[in-house]
Amino acid sequence: MPEMIQFPDKKGQLRGNATRKMLAHDYLAAKKDWLALYDLDPVFEVMTSLVETLRLLGDFEGAIFYASEYEQDYLKTEATLTDYVRLYLLDGQYLFAHRLLTKYPNERLEAELLQLEMAQDLLGETDYASRATQLSTWDSQIQPIGGQKWQNWLKKMTLTGFIQLAKNHWLHLKNPFILPKLIEEFIACGVKEKVVVKSVFKGEQLVDLANGRLFHDAPALILMKQLVEEFWLNQDPQIMEAITIEAQAHFALLYPFLPTLSEVPDWEKSYRYEYQAIFGDEKAVEALAAYPEIQQLKTKIRAYYHEFA
Repeated sequence: MPEMIQFPDKKGQLRGNATRKMLAHDYLAAKKDWLALYDLDPVFEVMTSLVETLRLLGDFEGAIFYASEYEQDYLKTEATLTDYVRLYLLDGQYLFAHRLLTKYPNERLEAELLQLEMAQDLLGETDYASRATQLSTWDSQIQPIGGQKWQNWLKKMTLTGFIQLAKNHWLHLKNPFILPKLIEEFIACGVKEKVVVKSVFKGEQLVDLANGRLFHDAPALILMKQLVEEFWLNQDPQIMEAITIEAQAHFALLYPFLPTLSEVPDWEKSYRYEYQAIFGDEKAVEALAAYPEIQQLKTKIRAYYHEFA
């Protein structure tokens, strides 16, 4: 009996077609096959082939879109980390590359990033004047800045250029949504300086960036969430969620000047009594009077959120 010829299945056909087109440098056609294969088999190995094709096409944003979904896989080895960081370098996201290398140090990549940034600043390819104008415009609007707008604004900025631009502005900011983003970028990029900044809520303050935490890792925020959960989880999970969301939003504007750990319990009680008072608890109304400074600050913060609601 003659031997049966085994034909490749759909995935095998797509892989073979894509590979042949890659060898023929027909990257646009290969992209279609890799995308079709990725839809059928969304695994790391297929994704890296798709990402490499997008890189060769110069679509660095597209490559990052897919690669970022597998960030933890890229971070497992030096070779894959190198590939991942270089995607951001190609896309001009130097600050995000600093973020990655702050968490996952690599001397060779750090030297490569530094050299690239020096060339960028030397050639003057980034228009910092227009970036400063945009920041001033945002400052006058007194509203949050969308994540994609912020990332586009950061693109092509070197760390040195970003630091100088931020320092030129953060003693004069009126928009409370800006300073937290600037400070978090500094900390995420591994900047270790002590700087004086001006908070809308706290005035001029010294910030030791070396001891700073990213907002979601801040001990005060973590403790606040724990205390809210301990009190409300079994009583009313919906109120627990509402308080958690509001407290996090308030702390986001106060960052990096969050309540101390010893002050957080009073903040938790102030939210608790507010919600209890809403439902007619007269004792809660009386208890809330013990936290006038916290209530005044919350009222001020709420006014900023109300501006754009």
